[in-house]
Amino acid sequence: MDLRNVNKIMITIVLTVLIVATSSVFYSSNAASVGFLRFNNAPRKYLTVSKEKLEDITIRMEDNNQISSVQLYTVNAKGEKKKIDFSSANTEDSKKHVYTLSHSKLLKGKEKQFYVEVKDGTGNIQKSYFKVCVKSKKVNGKTVKYYALNDSPRVIHPVASGNTMSLGIKDNAGTKYVKIQDANDGNKEIHKFTELGAGEQKIDIDLTKFKVNDKIYKLRIITEDHSSQKAVRTIYFEVDPNAKEQKSTTEKKEKTEGDTKNKNVTSFVAALEKISQRVQSDYKAKRYWKYTNGIHSENKLPNRKTFEKALKDNVRNTNCADYVMWALHDCGIFTANQKFYGNYSGGITYRRNSKTKTKSTLKKYATLTRIGGKKRPKTLMSEGKLKKGDILTYKGHTNVYAGNGKWYDAGRRMGQNGKGTRANYTFTTFGPLKITYNQPVYYVIRLKDRS
Repeated sequence: MDLRNVNKIMITIVLTVLIVATSSVFYSSNAASVGFLRFNNAPRKYLTVSKEKLEDITIRMEDNNQISSVQLYTVNAKGEKKKIDFSSANTEDSKKHVYTLSHSKLLKGKEKQFYVEVKDGTGNIQKSYFKVCVKSKKVNGKTVKYYALNDSPRVIHPVASGNTMSLGIKDNAGTKYVKIQDANDGNKEIHKFTELGAGEQKIDIDLTKFKVNDKIYKLRIITEDHSSQKAVRTIYFEVDPNAKEQKSTTEKKEKTEGDTKNKNVTSFVAALEKISQRVQSDYKAKRYWKYTNGIHSENKLPNRKTFEKALKDNVRNTNCADYVMWALHDCGIFTANQKFYGNYSGGITYRRNSKTKTKSTLKKYATLTRIGGKKRPKTLMSEGKLKKGDILTYKGHTNVYAGNGKWYDAGRRMGQNGKGTRANYTFTTFGPLKITYNQPVYYVIRLKDRS
């Protein structure tokens, strides 16, 4: 190869590297961001722990604008902070620091609360709490202790479209609240979202309510979960003015696909599981879900037509049929006004409103097989006639087969999915539960889309 051509290639490569490096010095994304010209996220924190034994916990801090400083504190029962040092630190890579919480020197097999403050090279800060707990489990007949982590809610997947910015807020047990403040306007609170469910939940931010300084938005985001794990982070960004048209096209495509892709058994079971996990986490936090058939039932408790509405109104009440309807609504099959349940005659009662068209909607997305009380769940399972996600109706009861002999059930299963009396029944879970049913089955309702 000609030496002059080699030199030209080398110069081109060097210039390309320099251009890329220079363009990422000030505003460098720390997440998969869409719809931004510039995006600068606060430092990210990752915690790694073994679930097999008590051993050191690794904390990794990352930021493309380099880690400027990291400070660690212990927090006592009164909330008082005391600055401490990590057991060890590797800061050779300025964009990725790795720290250790030593099992033998710092943790010593005890539950501890920590607070960490991380700053990047451009002044973005993340301040967050996390708790290290000690748990145990049986492995081959032996008790094994290990550390578990309760971290503050994460802020992920930022997307901008026109005057709207969307964020994912993620916490395994659900987020108590999210506050969005305008750091360009003295940290004025613009939005507050409460009682977000478990896992990742999307929130939308109206950017017209925020001040812009030299085309840059500066937001302060405060999150807290139900275990008092709190985090504060700042982000800077400039919105791409052309993103609105691109995003609207994407939204139309997603909406069209969503007419069918979410109305399947996988989404339905996922919705059941999500609701059940929320009931479990709420019970641990002493926020109790009760059984009710509405204000005319024996306990006079109100109910709501959707799970989202129940959370928003802080009305934690449901029954066997409402729970199933919530999941059908959340996966896109039913509207909020559509409902059915297994009545005491062995038939199916549909909500009394011709406009809801509940029966026709159900038949559109599911097949209804009449058993007529001639078989019980155990027989249907042994014959292989039940599949995961099948809705079963009995005389006065409705539930869902979860597979492997387990059930999703929000009936009053005394001592199995809750505690209390018929008039005051508190749920601990909706499943999946290993329950043996002796009641005759009258209908098996199976979603047509098995994907």
